[in-house]
Amino acid sequence: MSDNPKPKRRWVKVLLAVSLGFNLLVVGVAVGTVLRVKGGDHAKAPPGFGSALYRALPKEDRKALRGQLSARHKAGSKDRVRNFEILSAALREVPFDPKTVQDILLQQSQSLAELQSNLQGQWLEQVTDMTDAERALYADRLDEVVRYGPHGKKRKN
Repeated sequence: MSDNPKPKRRWVKVLLAVSLGFNLLVVGVAVGTVLRVKGGDHAKAPPGFGSALYRALPKEDRKALRGQLSARHKAGSKDRVRNFEILSAALREVPFDPKTVQDILLQQSQSLAELQSNLQGQWLEQVTDMTDAERALYADRLDEVVRYGPHGKKRKN
């Protein structure tokens, strides 16, 4: 017989470690999916305020708001293109000037706040124009959106 022992095969240990890591990844994804679908903390959270108000509106009112939002989005596209160009140049600038980027972010934030305020005003006008019965029906639909989610599926408690 030979006095030389067989060489160790390190690749087997590496393969086992990779296999174990992959198995843990698969189990983690499966458990995460089950918790999300079955009602983890995410499933218990109510929807966003604005989206719930929007989804509870009658279909024709939602369509009208979407049309107004789309027109406003198109109208501001030239400004957004210009702001992206300025942002791109500012990010490449050496030395980097965070003030320029901060100004663009502030401008975008103000634009978004203006849009939100405008949409809230339009929503309030629509609700104000509703009859008492229509407003009560709207409140019922809003309760359903909050309770069951945007697609009407019952939430698990």
